Amino acid sequence: MKKDEKISVGISVGDLNGIGPEIIIKAYEDPRTLELSTPVIFASSKTMQFFKNHFNSKINFFNIDQPEKMVHGKVNVVNVWKEPVKIEFGKSDPKIGEYAIKSLEAATKALKDGVIDVLVTAPINKNNIQSNKFNFPGHTDYLAKALDGKSLMFMVSEDLRVGLLTDHVPLKDISNHITEQLINEKIETVTKSLKQDFSIRKPKIAVLAINPHAGDNGVIGNEDDTVLRPTLDKIKSEDNLVYGPVSYTHLTLPTTPYV
Repeated sequence: MKKDEKISVGISVGDLNGIGPEIIIKAYEDPRTLELSTPVIFASSKTMQFFKNHFNSKINFFNIDQPEKMVHGKVNVVNVWKEPVKIEFGKSDPKIGEYAIKSLEAATKALKDGVIDVLVTAPINKNNIQSNKFNFPGHTDYLAKALDGKSLMFMVSEDLRVGLLTDHVPLKDISNHITEQLINEKIETVTKSLKQDFSIRKPKIAVLAINPHAGDNGVIGNEDDTVLRPTLDKIKSEDNLVYGPVSYTHLTLPTTPYV
């Protein structure tokens, strides 16, 4: 990206029978949003025109056949498919799931190729999208494999960033997935992101306990004492501002950003 160009934001449309397309259209109805970034929607001109008409939107789309042809100051739509699509709001349809995959694959490729700077994913239907091409519990897992990296799911507010230690795991299986290796990897990723993406020079990271009251010395589970605490002690010894396990029943918000 050149210094005088806006950030290009690739957008996968998600489930066409869901809320994603409506959110995308309403997000860019105000032309002032184009002063902040350049949207590149991976779908089709026919499909997006349908949503424009359905929601009585005045948004104007700029249709392109390749993301490289995006024009700054326009709401770009890349034609990933050309055939008409039958939209039935609220209905779970495997065929619609196929279009969600096409959009996501094209958007992810553009990100890997450096054509877009950022990828935003509209919600998918995690059931009807399942196929040989997409056999994942969610976007996070798909992108981790597609981009050959380590994923981190962040929930962000003004003063607080919450990172998840495990992603898309049934509650009954969570403790089995928490290992010393996973904790080290997530802390490393969180630290890197806070420095690189949020410009926090010396991040402070509070790690919530696995069990209520951090296990109460084994009364309510022993995972905090046998896995989490020893691992965090090692990380702390390397001059990292990492705290925990913190009992979430007694957690108060700090004045500086924690995770």
